[in-house]
Amino acid sequence: MGDSFILSGLLRKHAEILGIIADLERRLDQHQANLIHVDAVLRLLEPEIELEHIPARHRPPKRSPYFGRGEITRTCLEVFRDANGDGWLSADEIAVVAMTRKGLDPGKDHRLRTDFVRRILQTLDSLERRYGRVIKSGHGKGIRWKLAE
Repeated sequence: MGDSFILSGLLRKHAEILGIIADLERRLDQHQANLIHVDAVLRLLEPEIELEHIPARHRPPKRSPYFGRGEITRTCLEVFRDANGDGWLSADEIAVVAMTRKGLDPGKDHRLRTDFVRRILQTLDSLERRYGRVIKSGHGKGIRWKLAE
């Protein structure tokens, strides 16, 4: 039984995780009870309301310390304007340019590059759907973007 210290550590970790789960379940139960009360008041005020059609409101994503307000949009549009060739770019190509402009090495920090790509994809999607400023071509990892004319 030379591994008893490993077992005791795992048992302690098991108990800790069980405690976290129990706390989260209590908080979930309280939120569900609060929602039931809010729904009841809504039905009192508006009996015809269809609560199942109300979309869930999600928390906004954390802001990146590397970008100010509107900076990702400006960067994307500048990179498109500076692009050589036919103007079709991937989000990864834009992320490499953005990271280079910030003095970061795109080849070293894979997590940061992935974060840049994700944020740029969200911005490009918004620029396409809301404003019609860019055009998307392709699906999946082969998506490429171009400024709308």
